[in-house]
Amino acid sequence: METISKQAPEAQTYDGGVTPEQVEAWKQQHRKAFRIDIKDGDDVHIGYFKRPDFATIKAVTKLSKTDEVEAGRVMFMNCWLGGSEDLKTDAVLFMAVQIQLGKVLNGCVGSLKNL
Repeated sequence: METISKQAPEAQTYDGGVTPEQVEAWKQQHRKAFRIDIKDGDDVHIGYFKRPDFATIKAVTKLSKTDEVEAGRVMFMNCWLGGSEDLKTDAVLFMAVQIQLGKVLNGCVGSLKNL
């Protein structure tokens, strides 16, 4: 009797071929750039995003009252710099990115002092 061994496929990282030089250029151009890593099983999909501008925030705020998924799509597409194209087309990966993009909007901390 022959024994057949199955090897688990190697984990892959999908980043759209983005180079460290490209990341530095984005940081210079947009002041802040973010890398979002989404783990899907053993694979990792990486996306790069910039901070949203006022027009994007306005559109997202307006759309979120009637269609949160579409609001998330607007945020994604207007902040997207590059990375794994699967993040755009796979609904589960896309929604995982949305959670992280929400942290970008709420990532600054302010304080108030009574003078």
